[in-house]
Amino acid sequence: MLYDYQGQVIPVEIKSGGTGSLKSLHQFVDRAQHPCTIRLYAGEFNISRTNTREGTSFLLMNMPYYLGTKLPEYIEWFMNNHAL
Repeated sequence: MLYDYQGQVIPVEIKSGGTGSLKSLHQFVDRAQHPCTIRLYAGEFNISRTNTREGTSFLLMNMPYYLGTKLPEYIEWFMNNHAL
């Protein structure tokens, strides 16, 4: 899924489990050089800096499913406080 935030496209991936390869997010980051991504999943909230398989660095905001209804507010906070 893609989310439009102030003219920027933010990639959001929804995972069915607590882990996963995030292949789609990695491909998006490598092609678009986008520094911020979001994953909705069955784990705890956290923000991590990670790299794609190609070595591109990006920030990943991991959000538990129950915060999905607050996605716009969390994206605004994330982009205002953590964007590279």
